[in-house]
Amino acid sequence: MHITLAPEPIFQVGPLVVTNTMVTSALVVLILSVVAVIYRSVITAEKPGRFQSVVEWVLGYVLGLCEQTAGKALGRRIFPLVATFFIFILSANWIGLLPGFHFITVTNSEGFAVPLLRSANSDWNMTAALALVAVVTVQVMGVREHGVKGYLKELATPPLLAPIHVVSELSHVISLSGRLFGNIFGGEVLMLVMYTLVPYVVPAVFIGLEMFFGFIQALIFTVLTIVYIALAAAPAHEEAA
Repeated sequence: MHITLAPEPIFQVGPLVVTNTMVTSALVVLILSVVAVIYRSVITAEKPGRFQSVVEWVLGYVLGLCEQTAGKALGRRIFPLVATFFIFILSANWIGLLPGFHFITVTNSEGFAVPLLRSANSDWNMTAALALVAVVTVQVMGVREHGVKGYLKELATPPLLAPIHVVSELSHVISLSGRLFGNIFGGEVLMLVMYTLVPYVVPAVFIGLEMFFGFIQALIFTVLTIVYIALAAAPAHEEAA
């Protein structure tokens, strides 16, 4: 049983150190790209098949979240980004639950046997990157809707709370990334312990629970991103009044 907080390096290309979470991220992107290509080749309006129906159900579900939370116009504008977050995070969470996922090992450059694959979101670097993209998008949407002057005015209203508003915006990076990282890393450790101690029946129960928790974490990250963008792009206090 091999458990470490930091991702394990697999190999190095020049100054770039490739870790097992990066390998998993690349695998998830490859799988989703193949799914997208297949979907594009079979899509039809006359008689959609099961595969097309499943893909469109997922996209319709996320689009519904966007429109219900941020309004139809803004929801459709942010849908591509939000859908990318949801699909990538959910896929990365679920692929880490495949039996034997953590037991494929390779020998790294230091001569140690380390897992080749590890859940991408069990690496705080990955979740922090996702959170940074979300938070930067929030600021960009706020400036785009209100202008630089209007957005700064919103942050400084009332003036005494301006520092709190700034800290609140920055804290979104920590809250989004830390919540996702903590839950996925904890679930990965739990699954690894269960596979080691009781390798057959009991882990199957935890796989179902972790699939549910993986979905919930993807949903929370997605919904919070929509809410933050909707709040940043909402009308100013004077306009709303």
